[in-house]
Amino acid sequence: MNRVVLVGAGCGSGMLTLRGAALLQACDCVVYDSLLDESILGMVKPSCRKIFAGKRAGRHSLPQEEINALLLSCAGRYPLTVRLKGGDPCVFGRGGEEAAALAAAGVACEFVPGVTSAVAAAEFAGIPVTHRGVSRGLHVITAHTAEGTPAFSQLAREQDTLVFLMAKAAAGEIAEGLMRGGMSGDMPAALISAAGMPAMQVRRCLLRALAQTAADMPAPLTAIVGMVCAPDLLSPPRSGVHIAVTGTPEHVRRVCAALRARGVSSVACAHLAIVPRPFDGVYGSLGRYRMLVFTSANGVQVFFERARELGVDWRVFGDKRFAVIGPQTAERLRQYGFYADVMPQEYTVAALTDVVVACGLPAERVALLRAAEGSDELLRAGEQIALYETVADGGRIAEAAAQIGRANYVTFGSAGGARALLSVVRLPEGATPVCIGSETAKELRRQGYTPLVAANATAAALAAAIEEDICRD
Repeated sequence: MNRVVLVGAGCGSGMLTLRGAALLQACDCVVYDSLLDESILGMVKPSCRKIFAGKRAGRHSLPQEEINALLLSCAGRYPLTVRLKGGDPCVFGRGGEEAAALAAAGVACEFVPGVTSAVAAAEFAGIPVTHRGVSRGLHVITAHTAEGTPAFSQLAREQDTLVFLMAKAAAGEIAEGLMRGGMSGDMPAALISAAGMPAMQVRRCLLRALAQTAADMPAPLTAIVGMVCAPDLLSPPRSGVHIAVTGTPEHVRRVCAALRARGVSSVACAHLAIVPRPFDGVYGSLGRYRMLVFTSANGVQVFFERARELGVDWRVFGDKRFAVIGPQTAERLRQYGFYADVMPQEYTVAALTDVVVACGLPAERVALLRAAEGSDELLRAGEQIALYETVADGGRIAEAAAQIGRANYVTFGSAGGARALLSVVRLPEGATPVCIGSETAKELRRQGYTPLVAANATAAALAAAIEEDICRD
């Protein structure tokens, strides 16, 4: 039976639950909103259909009735559809309405909770929403409703913490209503913009200054009012360094995760899309090849996911040797039940070519399963089979350009990706480009930049290079 799962993506980067991640990796279609960490879309398989249904760049989101109809349509076509929503799907996320529409049509659905900004925004800012002797509870209020402005004055007598979501436009009405209801203008308050993201801003103020403070901060804005805002119990996350991570969704996800593991925030700028090419004929001619060579985790995933779709018997790979360019590709291969026989010590195309040639197989017995735009150097080791193209996404490049304009560091995972991006936007003065390999660094130098180059071609090495440079400064 086809089903739809309403998944909360959490608030900010790295807040998706393990259950949510597993569903994204398995789903056939994902319908996603704005205000979530879009790098997690890199978890989906290449064949997964991605449908944007949120609000972006001043454009209104789809009416709820159209979203409900879209989910019903997806449920009729795909075995598993994930409806991905920022924060928690049922905290002012209209998840209940979507679930009711699905249930009324007889579609199986369930909720997967997410970390809501109602709690996360305050905690990211070092503010506990409850604190012994200060606040025994909290009230979560949306600053906008279909019926108009809520009666903020009725909340003025509350001793608990007040959390207002989507508070940018209503900050003045919130403050005036609470003070009109009897709350002191000297009540501590805080405003958090872009909670949990690299561009997060935190401002503490008194209630009387809430509107003035909010005017200088970008949406989305969360307002916290209560005595919990007075003591600075925790240090907010390290700020002042803006890192834009560019490339394919899979690459961006790995690099962002590696940076996060080092306590460094980043913003995902996945400006490249993986587009599979027709290559079904290779499965019928596998008998020609003794070795299968993969140059990326994307290639492994595209190849084996298509094999699954076609019902290929895994036993046809029993007499094959596998060569990979590095540990990330080897790990993705292992996820499909196979282990790499050959991997160079240096994770470059040149080194991979050398170790494959050293195996002594004729080139016609070696299948190079990789991107269409791969380096010609590897061709002396085997026969090219183009699995996919890496295509620049014009809309995503425009979004990336906005982030890059404020960046201190911009990462690049491929020479082609660097060319596509830098043909549209130049790096701001003082920004440091960071490359994952020598070929990418060569492209940056050709364009007039002096890049920082990771010690080896892995996300972990790239993250380490950035952290070392930050600490050096």
